[in-house]
Amino acid sequence: MLKGGEVHVWRVWLDELRPERLAQPTIGENSRAAGFHAEEVRRRYLRAHGALRSILGGLTGARLDFALAEKGKPYLPAAPGVRFNLSRSSGCALVAVSLEVDVGVDVERLRAVPEYVAIANRFFPPSEAAPVDERDFFRRWTRIEAMLKARGIGLYGAGAELEGKWTVQEIDAGEGYAAAVAAAAEGLEVRVHDFR
Repeated sequence: MLKGGEVHVWRVWLDELRPERLAQPTIGENSRAAGFHAEEVRRRYLRAHGALRSILGGLTGARLDFALAEKGKPYLPAAPGVRFNLSRSSGCALVAVSLEVDVGVDVERLRAVPEYVAIANRFFPPSEAAPVDERDFFRRWTRIEAMLKARGIGLYGAGAELEGKWTVQEIDAGEGYAAAVAAAAEGLEVRVHDFR
């Protein structure tokens, strides 16, 4: 059950999900998935969105008709107080949900990125020091991306300092991943669950 002052994050292991336990894909999800070339990417995309709808349906009981804000962040017109965000990378997805507080989440599979210093110089805000290695780069990237997604601006806001009070916490997404959640309020309790 959602309560004020909390952010809930579900870790979703996409390759372990049984699709029969998920809600059927929407027409829009099937259409988007059809555009992916690899079967594995299509399958993971549909499972991530099925998990998102299962989580939101269990929390709200509201009709799950999604709408898009100006920069493309989805919301639920039938449950406007429920704020949520989804991120997926390879076989892991994260779903973050809160009440009345904008929330963002990001997960990235760790991989070689030889140009990580140049990317950091372009997309990190001036207050961020240069990353010392690729793992540090992904730790920082997920924190920044989660904040940008909470604001609903994604990479449109990259490089800018984000004002206001924040709760930002790294999430353990398993070996080989970096992840973080951010909510636009101070002192929120972050609760992490595994979606089964």
